[in-house]
Amino acid sequence: MQNTTAYGEGLQLALMANREFWSTYDPEDKSTAPTKHEVVSFLRSRGASKNLAESIDKVLRPTSLKCGGRPKKWKR
Repeated sequence: MQNTTAYGEGLQLALMANREFWSTYDPEDKSTAPTKHEVVSFLRSRGASKNLAESIDKVLRPTSLKCGGRPKKWKR
């Protein structure tokens, strides 16, 4: 990684995960997307806390692949 002192630890981990998992993602083929477990495990193995790893996964994951949350019928 180039000049890592300029970035915070969380950003370094996010960039690493983005390169590792999302550089090969094809929006037309959702099977190319990594699972949440894969991303979180990768980040945890590199020293991220569970909270940080899950947060990075949420930020990197495209909206079309996010699941959960409040059902749309509840939104006003």
